[in-house]
Amino acid sequence: MAFQLLALLCFTTLIGNGLADINICSNVADNLFLPHVSNCSQYYLCVANQAIVRSCTNGYYFDARDQQCVDVSEVRCLPKCPSQGLSSYCYDRTCTKYVLCFAGEPVIRECCDGLQYNAMTDRCDYPQYVDCVDNLCIRQNNAAAITYIASKALCDKYYICVDGLPVNQTCAAGLQYNPDCQCCDFPSRANCTVEALQRNIQPYARVPPRSADIQCPEEGAHFYAHKTRKEAYYYCLNGRGVTLDCTPGLEYDAKLEECREPQFVGA
Repeated sequence: MAFQLLALLCFTTLIGNGLADINICSNVADNLFLPHVSNCSQYYLCVANQAIVRSCTNGYYFDARDQQCVDVSEVRCLPKCPSQGLSSYCYDRTCTKYVLCFAGEPVIRECCDGLQYNAMTDRCDYPQYVDCVDNLCIRQNNAAAITYIASKALCDKYYICVDGLPVNQTCAAGLQYNPDCQCCDFPSRANCTVEALQRNIQPYARVPPRSADIQCPEEGAHFYAHKTRKEAYYYCLNGRGVTLDCTPGLEYDAKLEECREPQFVGA
């Protein structure tokens, strides 16, 4: 039953404008707004894990960071996929979803089993290395309703949620965030257990794409397991293919078409 639940929370693919089968509002707080992949004048309202389409008034565009429609001179819309190369970026206001870009085409992807998208490495990663809280800050339309969230990556870092927006905060030198008092405190009282670990994972955008050594279908987007490596897979788009790698420690699951912890693969 646990494996079935994890599978339900896992991956679905989307190309272009439609939502297809993906639930973009899964694991997202109610009343948060999410951006449209390719139309800056539209957005989605998340209520009870359901996406409700909304549109800005004529001449205005949706800004996911500000959670409202703004003038074109102020908008920060989702970036467009570059016409060449391979890259990815976070699907705003979520921690598990991202947009994979190849040859100018956007594909929405979703990480499995509680893994989160890491913008520094362009792939799904363990939560302790991601430090994403965008989906935990709830919009309450109440400026006095402030929530504090501890960082998962750094002992001296924390976030303040104000009306749905996370604000980064850093303690003074020598102090660490203590969730018990919601304040910066001496390390002996904060009892932070975060382990600092340096990893050398090159993001897709910083290295040349590696061609897939398989024959790709002429039409559509497809994901396949690598022929020899458990931690790698192929992405094919309209006859062209690239080789992608999982985060070290994860393996590709051909059934759910994403990288997962080995104990979940094939479940």
